[in-house]
Amino acid sequence: MQTTRTNIKNIGKAEFMSLFHQYQGESLCSKKLSTYANQVQDPNLKNMISQMSSQCQDRANRLSSLLQEAGGSHLLS
Repeated sequence: MQTTRTNIKNIGKAEFMSLFHQYQGESLCSKKLSTYANQVQDPNLKNMISQMSSQCQDRANRLSSLLQEAGGSHLLS
């Protein structure tokens, strides 16, 4: 399956801010889930929560890349 790249540099301010807020949410989700996974005793539950944290972090990383392409690297920490 071939993916099509959109020129992210031409997005408007509203779209950029929407991506930025989504990035913040995914980052926070990953951090919270990681904290929860460290507190859980059950190995199966710990594994499930850790996987969810990794998925959130992967989405945050993709959003971060898009934001950097759009010239917003100064907003990312």
